[in-house]
Amino acid sequence: MKKILLTLLATIPLLSLTAHAQQSRSEEIMKLVTDYYLLERENIHVQFDKNAFMTNETIWFKGYVFHRKINAPSPNTTNIYASLMDDQGKIIETKLLFGNRGGFTGFFKLNSKFNSGKYYLQFYTNWMNNFSEDDSAVYEIAVINPQQGSGTALAKADPSKINIDINPEGGKIISGLSSTIGIHVTDCNNNPLAISTVDIVDGSGKIFKQVQLNKLGFGKFDLPANASTNYKAVVTIEDIKHEKTFPVADLTGISLEVNNYAIADKTMIKARTNKATINLLNKQPVYMLVHQDAKTVIMELNLNNANFEQTLVIPNADLSPGMNTIRILDSNLIQLSERLFFNYPKTGLTVDITKTEQSANKQKYQGKVNHSNMNLSLTVLPENTISFDDTNDIYGSFLLLPYIQNQHKASGRHYFTTLSKNKLYELDLFLINQKSKYQWINIKQNPPKSNYPFDLGLTLKGTIPSTIDSKGGRIRLYSLTSGIDENTEVNDNREFEFKNLVIDDSSYVNFTLIKRGLKPKEITIAPQILNGSRKFNKPYKPEPHFYTPQYNDETFKNPNIFSDNTSIELEEVKIEGNALKYANSYGNGDLRGYKISDSNANSYQTLLQFIKTYGGFYINENHATGQLDIYTRTINSVNAAQAKPIIYLDNFQLMDYSMLSLIQTSEVDEIYMSSTAIVPSIRNFQGMIKIYLKKGVRPRYLKNNTPDIVVKSGFEKPKLFQNVTYNSVDDKGFENFGIIDWQPNVWSDNKGEFSISIPKMTSKPMKVLIEGFSADGKLISEIKTIDPKS
Repeated sequence: MKKILLTLLATIPLLSLTAHAQQSRSEEIMKLVTDYYLLERENIHVQFDKNAFMTNETIWFKGYVFHRKINAPSPNTTNIYASLMDDQGKIIETKLLFGNRGGFTGFFKLNSKFNSGKYYLQFYTNWMNNFSEDDSAVYEIAVINPQQGSGTALAKADPSKINIDINPEGGKIISGLSSTIGIHVTDCNNNPLAISTVDIVDGSGKIFKQVQLNKLGFGKFDLPANASTNYKAVVTIEDIKHEKTFPVADLTGISLEVNNYAIADKTMIKARTNKATINLLNKQPVYMLVHQDAKTVIMELNLNNANFEQTLVIPNADLSPGMNTIRILDSNLIQLSERLFFNYPKTGLTVDITKTEQSANKQKYQGKVNHSNMNLSLTVLPENTISFDDTNDIYGSFLLLPYIQNQHKASGRHYFTTLSKNKLYELDLFLINQKSKYQWINIKQNPPKSNYPFDLGLTLKGTIPSTIDSKGGRIRLYSLTSGIDENTEVNDNREFEFKNLVIDDSSYVNFTLIKRGLKPKEITIAPQILNGSRKFNKPYKPEPHFYTPQYNDETFKNPNIFSDNTSIELEEVKIEGNALKYANSYGNGDLRGYKISDSNANSYQTLLQFIKTYGGFYINENHATGQLDIYTRTINSVNAAQAKPIIYLDNFQLMDYSMLSLIQTSEVDEIYMSSTAIVPSIRNFQGMIKIYLKKGVRPRYLKNNTPDIVVKSGFEKPKLFQNVTYNSVDDKGFENFGIIDWQPNVWSDNKGEFSISIPKMTSKPMKVLIEGFSADGKLISEIKTIDPKS
């Protein structure tokens, strides 16, 4: 082979890149990319309260939806689906969740019918069905049935099987060219192994090089141009030798070498080729495309018989922040090589938490993020928990996974919590071992089409019975439980349709036919929700897992955990020495609690009378229209409007307060109120009322003459977190699997400050995971350890 010529080092200014982009071929490339990314894309991240559950627990989660084009919370995404499935991919349950300004919450209730093992949750929108790539979010959890033992839920991977991946930089090894080779070693279930080196041996079995691996199992090394063939990567674990043969070198092609950590604020891209490739190109140009979605930089490479290698140094300011893809294309727009790299940020977000107050039942903390108006969620766990998955976080979900092929988790916190040159190097080590999710052949030939609608709420359709004259009429839809009062026309086919509804699942509704000159007539109709159940055309299929036989040992059959016999729902437990049985439920510690006695019921016939007397709220009830408003005494300083409290009935948030006028005081078991409680919200809430009805009581939501119609396939009703009670908080079971608190909706103010109240359950250190994003798209994912004794 001819000797490679001296590298040409040049800094490519933005002016030069713009000039190249004016060329016709460059314009064609740009159009292909622009067309492919024309439709907006959503990405989802979900934080769980923990990742290992007993069958008497509930899986709680907070979701975040990110809009890729604007790099901010998705403002319009409302309909999000969550599917819980077993380890075979069989869907157990699917829920429709309501998203608001990029956030959503939800839960899945477990029970004794669940077997111990691995389960998966997939989150998606109907809009995602338009794309060939899978943009859904998938998470693995462990479920333990105490009657069965842990089974495969806690099992270790089979040590006799491991994965060794060989990943040449740019995608291929090219004959006669030096190459950088990425290596990734994991166990058979794709988790890191406790090994630090890999041996590279040649065809004779002689060790050519020993490659260092980081703690995530990634490494790389340089393979010289004159290297012999038949190289193998060899790993020995527990006296078992594992080998992976290197891919065969291609006779033609272009190799890539990317370095964005050696020179500050610049990315160096080196392209190499050989004589055979130059002859094949036949003096036709070669193009380098660097893009993040539709944001592109295009340039023409100068590769010919006199120049087999070219190095470009690009200012990072000319590249898109975050993930970028490099593609080398020939004159026929055939991709010759590909590489992912990351334009690393200079600063990130951090959070500080300090204790401010302590009482017998709770501890108050003040938090501060170095950014304003953050939408946050946090979970509080024992410091040494084994129920926490450190491989999924909001950084990985929004900065890495949307661009990587066949990956459903990435340890983004490892790279972005502490920003440094060393972390940038490790991130690049990760990316050299990945492939782009977006295949060039699809970008060229298969731009997505909007065949699946972007759902904004629900569409309800119905037909007026043939016995009723509906010509020229309108139909009124009314639901106290969902806060809906709308009307629409009835067409000539006796049909009507309501669009963009936010209606809770199993809501009670009634329909009234309204015609000019006639008395409104309530009618019974069987309505249909048209878009309440959307299937995903890329359902997740779990990869087979392989486990060590150790999980069948007695020590794994009966792990030290709480069981159904010793742990029951907190709402069923009466606190000794306290007549209020819901006093320790989440959020109630900051409210004034009342047990409704017979005397209270006799003195105050309706619940509203009791709230007005004891709660400090102002109530405005219009008996003619049925309109009911409840206000605090506080005036909002922004728009001079009176603030309203947030109200929960049996842990479900009420969207319409009118329902309260139908509840008798005698139907109430307990009520908790505070007109001054701070409610993190963008909807001007201040104060809180939480009502618990007596068991078996159903309030009179509907008038006596209103048909009892229930709408199915609506949005899941919001529900407050409720912990289980533990037999002990000092044993290994609680340390491994317990949860102290889950707070899915924490909002910081314009100074980045927020306050939280944590139940005082243990005197040992606690692990707090905080995640979230701001209105302008800044992300945070940080783990803090707080000591209750300090």
